[in-house]
Formats: sequence, structure tokens, C-alpha cells
Amino acid sequence: MIDGKTRLVGVMGWPVGHSLSPAMHNAAFAAVRLPWAYVPLPVSPERIGEAVRGLVALGFVGANVTVPHKEAVIPFLDELTPAAQAIGAVNTIIVDSDGHLTGDNTDAAGFLAALREEGIEPGQHKPLVLGAGGAARAIAYALSRAGVEPVVIAARNGEKAQRLAAELQAATGKTFIPRQIPGDLVELARVSDLIVNATSVGMAPQIAASPWPDGVP
Repeated sequence: MIDGKTRLVGVMGWPVGHSLSPAMHNAAFAAVRLPWAYVPLPVSPERIGEAVRGLVALGFVGANVTVPHKEAVIPFLDELTPAAQAIGAVNTIIVDSDGHLTGDNTDAAGFLAALREEGIEPGQHKPLVLGAGGAARAIAYALSRAGVEPVVIAARNGEKAQRLAAELQAATGKTFIPRQIPGDLVELARVSDLIVNATSVGMAPQIAASPWPDGVP
């Protein structure tokens, strides 16, 4: 039941209608009888600043952040955790009781935990990260922290891959190698044994799509 005591949280994205986060979080809240409600927050890129500031005005406890806002929200926050600072992307905004906004990133830790639950120790593999957005930032950072060096980052936008590699190298002191796809994809895949799709390809509404180029075996 939603009433005057309900605390609000949500997920900001564009689009966000496909997200399963509201169903998962609201089921968890109901299971532990926590009077919270998790709502989708569709925010167009040009209004991200208004939306972040609006969390305080509307009494939100916090919000998750997804594509394409993980980097764009940073200028509107008061503070970043060390992980978010190093990664350069935010997937969680915490709203303190005084309206102070803290940006965090749990993608890196979550990614490593998911791999290890499947018995995969990333430091023992040669991974290839596809993408150069917020999720790719977190995954590449996580792999470097787990002992992978160098970390190969391949993106459709070669300049963006180069910029991401340089920024992460400066933040961590580790080596990151940028590559452009689809041109180098087959060659890179042949020398990798763990491929991580951190692109938006395959996400709704492109659910039948793949980052692997058509016609490539």
C-alpha cells in the first residue's frame, strides 16, 4: 500500500520502460515489509539536471541510473564515492536527509560478484570489453582491480574507446588498450576467452540485435 509514509526510489534512464528493476525491487520491499516504492523515471538527456535536483524536492531516498545518464549525472551531484570517482560513472544516487546527493557505482563490484558466483575468476582470463559507456567503464575498472592487465576496450567509436582507456589508466595506473569495432572484433575475439557486452545493442527495443556484426562468422 502506498500512503503518506511511503519512501520513494526509482531508476532514471532513456528509455526506461523495459527495466525490470521496479518489479524486482518492489517485490523485495514487499517481502521484507519495507514501506518503499520503486518507480521508473524516464528522463530525456536534456533534462537530466532538472531530474537529479528534483529527487530532493520530491523527497526521494535515492535513485539508480542507467543508459544514457551514468556519466551525465555527475556534474549535478555534491559528492562521489571513491569507486564512482575512479570509474567516472554513477549508477546509484543517495539522497541524504539534508538533501546532499552522493553518487556511487556498484556496477564494478556486482560484475565481479556475478562472475565469481559462476566460478569464473577474472584474473585468470583474457577478457574483451565491448563498449565505452558507463557500464564499460565500470567493467573495465573492475577487471583491472581483479588483476587483469592489460584490459582491452573495443567500441564502435574509436575515439571514445581511446578516451576511456586514457582516463582509466590515469585513475588506476593500470594499462588499458583501446580498439575499434567491428573492424578488429574477430581478431580480438580469437585471443579472448571472456567477452563482455557493455554496449546498448541487444537492449530494448533492439532485443533481437547483437554487437557481433552481420556476416561475420
